[in-house]
Amino acid sequence: MYRLIEIILPKESKDDLKNIFNTKGIVDYWQEESYKNKLAYKILIQTPYSQTLIDKLNKIKDIRIIVLDVITTLPTPQTSTKKRIKVSREELYAKILHSTEINYIYFIMLVLSALIAIFGFATNNVAVIIGAMVIAPLLGPNIAASFGITLGDMNLVKKGFKALFSGSFIAYMLAVLFGFLLHISPNLSQISSRIHLHYSDIIIAISSGIAGVLAFTTGYNLSLVGVMVAISLLPPLVASGMLLGGGYIIFSVSALLLFLINVVSLILSGVITFRFQGIKPKTWWEEKKAKTYRKYAIAMSVFMLLIFMLAIFINHKIFH
Repeated sequence: MYRLIEIILPKESKDDLKNIFNTKGIVDYWQEESYKNKLAYKILIQTPYSQTLIDKLNKIKDIRIIVLDVITTLPTPQTSTKKRIKVSREELYAKILHSTEINYIYFIMLVLSALIAIFGFATNNVAVIIGAMVIAPLLGPNIAASFGITLGDMNLVKKGFKALFSGSFIAYMLAVLFGFLLHISPNLSQISSRIHLHYSDIIIAISSGIAGVLAFTTGYNLSLVGVMVAISLLPPLVASGMLLGGGYIIFSVSALLLFLINVVSLILSGVITFRFQGIKPKTWWEEKKAKTYRKYAIAMSVFMLLIFMLAIFINHKIFH
């Protein structure tokens, strides 16, 4: 995998590029036509080394950096690397920040996915429920919270949680309304599976979180991973709302607990995986602050999961 990095900088900063083109992983580079008092260059580099190059370029004053994904290049460069393939921190930030935008499209997609899931539960049709997950836009906000904690960026964390829970609230209220109208039964197999909790639910959610982060950091196709994350979040949320609307309060609490278990598990796995992938802030002082945030977030998540495991034990006693 490769990245094409375009840079535009003042002519007087040309000398600052002396050591830039020696960066490991550069396949080719060339100068575009200069205009006015600026120079333009294009650099083709292997994806694993793009972050190193971007960090070097960022030190140049008044530089504009544009990062483009390269589908293919011919002739194919005779280069190889054992380094983990991942997109740059800046690419990740832009992509993740975009996924936290709360607009009418986001809400429409959530309402549509919630409605499909509602009628999937009402008809006890697993295919319809899975179909609802295809359009549920829940992966981005969840990843944003994990990424923000990893970088110590609390503004991004807040945006992620705001998008996640504002969307979840709308889906939940819609489910409550239809639960009241449709008189849903907790004996339906698709509803029942969200009421009876298992320790394996934590493993499934953690695995989904790891897959989601790996998809973001490697540029892998996000569609199937997004479905997996949505399966961990939207069905138990909708099931809880419908049960509450139908008057089954205890059952509703059980399904809502599954939703919370999944949220915490996804956040925890996301933070750990981002860190394992080498994602960190630009400067050492930002990393010091981020390290503190990560420690608190991981400790709190583990503590909450221990409480949830106790709740699962109690759930077994009640429903078995």
